[in-house]
Amino acid sequence: MLVAQLALFVMVLDFVYRPLVFPGKDLVVFRPGYVSHEAAKLHIRYPRQEHLEIRYRASGQNMPWESAGGLDPPTELTDFTTTVDLVNLRPSTKYQVELLSSQATVRADAVLLETAEFKTAPMPHSPTRMRFGTGSCIKPNFPYQLTTSPDIYGFASMLDHSDNLDMIMFMGDFIYADVPLYFGTTVEDYRRLYRQVYMTKSARRLVSRVPMLHVYDDHEIKNNWHNQNDAPMGNAMVAYNEYNGAPNPPAELPGRSFYNFTHGNIAFYAWDTRRYRTRWEDGSEKSSEATMLGDEQKTDFIRWLAKVNHTAAVKFVISSVPVTTAWSNFDSGQDTWRGYPTERNEILELTKHVPNLFFLSGDRHEMAAVELPSGNIEFSTSPISQFTFPFVGKFKRNVDGEKTLHYRRPGHVKYGIIDVDTQTDPDIPRITYSLYTTDVDNGLRPAWTYEAKGIPWV
Repeated sequence: MLVAQLALFVMVLDFVYRPLVFPGKDLVVFRPGYVSHEAAKLHIRYPRQEHLEIRYRASGQNMPWESAGGLDPPTELTDFTTTVDLVNLRPSTKYQVELLSSQATVRADAVLLETAEFKTAPMPHSPTRMRFGTGSCIKPNFPYQLTTSPDIYGFASMLDHSDNLDMIMFMGDFIYADVPLYFGTTVEDYRRLYRQVYMTKSARRLVSRVPMLHVYDDHEIKNNWHNQNDAPMGNAMVAYNEYNGAPNPPAELPGRSFYNFTHGNIAFYAWDTRRYRTRWEDGSEKSSEATMLGDEQKTDFIRWLAKVNHTAAVKFVISSVPVTTAWSNFDSGQDTWRGYPTERNEILELTKHVPNLFFLSGDRHEMAAVELPSGNIEFSTSPISQFTFPFVGKFKRNVDGEKTLHYRRPGHVKYGIIDVDTQTDPDIPRITYSLYTTDVDNGLRPAWTYEAKGIPWV
């Protein structure tokens, strides 16, 4: 009995304090971020003081390598991270990229450090086929296993489908700054948790093969964050931008975390649902004045809606928290769109007139597909790799004018893969959502699939 108790104690210590014991100071990261039809962002972490070089080539036999030039090593000021733009690329083309150290050795003029790959987007407004992953919420080594190499089991499952993914849309809670313990509010406290994620073998393999874009949610700062720019928001955002924000698509408004982009004639808008929301403590979240987006972001979003309404065949709006009101957990009235009914209704009143618009969200550690009162469909999918609530749930089906298409609570690993086809019939697109969970055939086949009915959009 004593031996078992000691073993359990050691495992708890390992799970809780591993980020402190193994802070990942030597971590090297080389991954594609946002990829347009003509350029790609490459995110790099390299902690050694050696000059670097990037070279690239279109995939295929005997294609020549091209140099993107030399690069001074990143500095400690940014935790040795930087983002580099590759430009003058060809649309709809697969590329291989290499990161090399220009530190010469006896055998070579440069040393290969890391490799990555990506495919550029098609020309803007052109019909296309796109396949991308979606989900949120990860914690290394959950459920816990006694191992010297903790992994992210949801990322390991996604690797089985990575060959044909154009990107992954990660919708928040990439780190858990306050779970199981809140170690502190310094920039280093947050950086250490990002390094812990990128140290895992499946994360390293996945992000080098598939571009991953991000929005942040509360656990990148602190649970149920609603205090706008108060501390520790500043330090948390420094670390977020160094690791996940900088490789995102450029924001149209400088210094903002909300952004939009296109892939052929498919349009995306990613909300920032944390920085601008009404503070809870003054009670105003219960009033008609409560906002989640803030005036500036909402104005920008409405402008985007008007722009893409009849210029994009399919539109996706990314929200870190669910738009549906079906979740009635104790915190949902403040943490999700359920707590902001006036602004939510205002947005849905607009989106009901926008053909083929879908909402994507995460956060709840459960999965639901819901047809909203506006007729738009929301796919809310999480966790990619975290705890779930196997016995207690507060999801209410078919409430407030909504129609529940599917709901799934169990599963430590849940993520979606979305296939969009605007090419077969350019007038009527096809949108297919597939739910994957390791509870069903170890994630090799979908647990549930839904084909949305596209409508004419021009």
